[in-house]
Amino acid sequence: MVRRLVAATATAAAFALGLAGCGSDPGTAPGATTTSAPAATTTSGTSANGDAVAWAEKVCSSVAPHVDELDDGPKDIDGTDPNKAKAGMSAYLDKLSGALDSMTASFKEAGDPPVANGDQLSEKAVGSLDEAKKIVDGAKVKLEGVNTADPAAFQSGFLQVGQDLQKLGDLEDPTKGLRGNKELEEAFKAAPTCKKLDDAEPESEAASESPSETASPRPTS
Repeated sequence: MVRRLVAATATAAAFALGLAGCGSDPGTAPGATTTSAPAATTTSGTSANGDAVAWAEKVCSSVAPHVDELDDGPKDIDGTDPNKAKAGMSAYLDKLSGALDSMTASFKEAGDPPVANGDQLSEKAVGSLDEAKKIVDGAKVKLEGVNTADPAAFQSGFLQVGQDLQKLGDLEDPTKGLRGNKELEEAFKAAPTCKKLDDAEPESEAASESPSETASPRPTS
C-alpha cells in the first residue's frame, strides 16, 4: 500500500528535477527509496485475527482509490511549456497531498488496531504520514512561487522542489511499525483490498516520458 505512494513521490521528484534540467532517471529519483513492505512473518497454519483483518480492510479500502490514481505519475506536463509544466506538477502534488490526507483520515476513522499497543502503532503511522504531507505541501508552496518567465529562476525553483520531494525517501514507511506486529502483518496479507494493493507493483514505466527525456521547458519572456 505505502510503497506505491513512495514510488509516486519518487516519480514527482524525478519529474521536478527533469524539468530543472538535471536529467534524473524518472524511475527512481536520486535519494528516494522504493522499499517494499517487510517480508511476511506468518507461519503455516496460523490464521489472521478477524478483528485485525476487518481493521486493515477498512483502512485499505479507504486509501485504494487514491493510490491507484497516483500510479500513472504526473499527467499533462508539457516539457516545452513552462506554464503547463508548472500547472501539471502542481495538480499532481495536490493529488499526492490528498492521498496522504486520505490515508491519515483512514487510520483515524478506523481507530486503533485491535492488537497490543495498537494506539502507539497507529499514532506513529499517522505521525509519519503527517510529516510526509508537510513536505509535499511545502514543495507545492515553493512551486507556486516559481517564475516561469525567467529561465534561471525556473530551473532553480524546480530544482528546489525536486530536492524537497527527495526528502520523502528518508522518511520511515508509515506502516513499518504496523507490519512489525505479527497480527497486523497477517491481517494486511489477509484483507482482500490490502493484498491487492501490496500485490500491485509500482509501474517503473509510469514516467517513461518525463521532461528529462524531452526538450527542457524554455521560459518565455
